[in-house]
Amino acid sequence: MAGVCDTAVETASSAPVPTIRVTSPDVEEIFRKFDIDKDGYISNTELEDALWDLDAVPTEGLIKAIMEQYCRHGNNQLDLVEFDTLVADFRSIGNVDPETLLKTFNKMDKDNSGFIDVEELKQGLQEYFREEPVTEDIVQTIMEAVDKNKDGKISIVEFVNLLDVTV
Repeated sequence: MAGVCDTAVETASSAPVPTIRVTSPDVEEIFRKFDIDKDGYISNTELEDALWDLDAVPTEGLIKAIMEQYCRHGNNQLDLVEFDTLVADFRSIGNVDPETLLKTFNKMDKDNSGFIDVEELKQGLQEYFREEPVTEDIVQTIMEAVDKNKDGKISIVEFVNLLDVTV
């Protein structure tokens, strides 16, 4: 599990020194590559660079959504553990092309908020199922099933689950 802390070597004061294990040895290397200022965090600007490097279009809404989803310290920066969780989630996308996934998400996110709200979901479903009627009941059922944190909107992670991408 990402972000697991172990107690390692005892110091002279007998306080344990935590070590961090990440899910993959290359995650730390990727993190260091994009931590341009070497402050131990990936900022919005550094995340934007990382997304460009992955051939993804880093919209303001997407960056905001990623920070809201993964930044647990409220500092609007990703530490190594948070970044590891992000990378693990992106890797769980499996055989789905991440660029296609992001383009689809961004196409449905009409207001570029970084989330898909109920109206955007309905419009997206109508575009996809052109000939089939998309009722309010269908939209509400999907929203209730996909919106795991019940905030009334679908994040990129919840969107991956909507597409039934397996880990």
